[in-house]
Amino acid sequence: MVLRRKKIERPKNILGYALYRFDNIFNKELRNVINALKAKKKLNAKKAGILIKNAFFKIDGILDDISIDNFKTDYRSDKIRYIIIDLLNRFKKYFEIARDNDFDHSKIEGKGEAASLAAISEIRNSIKSKMKDIESDYI
Repeated sequence: MVLRRKKIERPKNILGYALYRFDNIFNKELRNVINALKAKKKLNAKKAGILIKNAFFKIDGILDDISIDNFKTDYRSDKIRYIIIDLLNRFKKYFEIARDNDFDHSKIEGKGEAASLAAISEIRNSIKSKMKDIESDYI
């Protein structure tokens, strides 16, 4: 039991589950693309484009699940929902710019969106603290 990994279960809170799904996309599916962009390496545009397209499909599903029409909530959770939506839209915008510029870091940097991955991480950390305030099961 000591050597086992802690099992992470699917969160029961809808906002927690949305954040859980985003973390899986960010940390697992696009980890290599993100690390290559941070290291200022040029990527194979075709392969990275396929990964981005797949991630965008999943992000659109998350946005649909937490939309105002599909998820009714209280005031505090509503604020977090808007922050999560902003986070997902920034994420999509950054990778749309990267895809349009063939994942060349020098071209992306010229667009003024180079600090966007750092901003996404900061927003994610602020959401984490706010999720503790509403007593979410995913922190």
